[in-house]
Amino acid sequence: MQRRPSDVNGKKSYTALVTQEGQSEHPPEDGRPERRARELLNLRAENERLRTRLILLSRLGQQIASSLDLTTVFQQVVDSACELTSARYGALGIFDRHGQIEQFITHGLTDEEQDRIGRLPEGLGVLGWLRDLQEPLRLGDLTKHPRSAGFPSNHPAMKTFLGAPIRHGAVSLGNLYLTEKAEEQDFTPEDENLLVLFAAQAAMAIRNAQLHRQVQDLAILEERDRIGMDLHDGVIQSLYATGLKLESVLDDMAKNPQEVASEVGRAIDQLNQVIGDIRSYIFHLRPTALSETDLAGAVGGLLRELKVNTLIDVEMLEAPGACRGLDQELAGGLFLVAKEAIANAQKHAKAKRVSASLERYNGTLKMIIADDGSGFDPALPSSGLGLHNVRERIERLGGTLSLESSPRDGTRIVVEVPVAAGN
Repeated sequence: MQRRPSDVNGKKSYTALVTQEGQSEHPPEDGRPERRARELLNLRAENERLRTRLILLSRLGQQIASSLDLTTVFQQVVDSACELTSARYGALGIFDRHGQIEQFITHGLTDEEQDRIGRLPEGLGVLGWLRDLQEPLRLGDLTKHPRSAGFPSNHPAMKTFLGAPIRHGAVSLGNLYLTEKAEEQDFTPEDENLLVLFAAQAAMAIRNAQLHRQVQDLAILEERDRIGMDLHDGVIQSLYATGLKLESVLDDMAKNPQEVASEVGRAIDQLNQVIGDIRSYIFHLRPTALSETDLAGAVGGLLRELKVNTLIDVEMLEAPGACRGLDQELAGGLFLVAKEAIANAQKHAKAKRVSASLERYNGTLKMIIADDGSGFDPALPSSGLGLHNVRERIERLGGTLSLESSPRDGTRIVVEVPVAAGN
């Protein structure tokens, strides 16, 4: 028996609808459990797909952050972006301070293809627009965009496009450009969102590698300055002294030929020491003069050599325990300061007497190098590197330098440096 829908309070009611005696009064539910099962299965599959892509994003982010070599990071960024979005071709454009592309790192092009394409893009078309836009850009057909400038000859065909800026704070580091998604598909909004997240990680990795390179460049400059100072304060002074010795040999050749052989032998020994010093300075080792004695012994050796070569009167004073336990850097630095000061007394001051003294008090080592030469006005500018090198060397050791001199009244250099406890 079947009843027609009845009006209940002016509204039609279907609760009494029965299609067959003994059946439910609800509409049919054919296939509802199966449909729900399929929907749940699809949701689980979609969830697993998204989870897989996020895991890939995380892995690629860790990969680009694992290197500090800037060139490696650049290549890993563009390679990883292509892997993340299934793009056949990719490029990373790095900007200079004027916003122009100074580096263009590619993925998907062989070396031969890049050679045929030729010069880097200038950023006049869509690439330049994306640089100015500073927002992600997704295109179904790159060639139909009004800003498209076309491709140079020998360039592979590219249609689908996805680009994203790489920014570190307010600084634009570059752009990622991806084309030709796999299986001739368009890039999706999901691809765009993942690329934006990846670009944020890429910005941190690139900036970290850039800072590491800057630190390395600074270290190289500091090392170059150190070697330059060591060569000036050590090697050049030794060569100057050896030159004076050879000049005296020339004079003795006519007067005392028997003495020439021994003098030449000593000059050769000095040159061999210079060679050893050069090797030590390059590898930041102790000067040769400190290899078998302490600071006082090495400075005393400088004074004895000065006396032999020039007949200048010398004096070496060491307070008990002044040089005990000095570390390599401190002893080497002070030795080179003394060498520069003694060489200046010989070359410029025309001194008749040079003295050196070493003493220690209250955790401070004090070294004084004095001469009775012509002196100079410390207030006047100097064109030489010697005094500048000495001051910089003492500052690196954490010490202070005072210079007392005046014309015709000699020069007195006083160096005070802290000595670590226990030395």
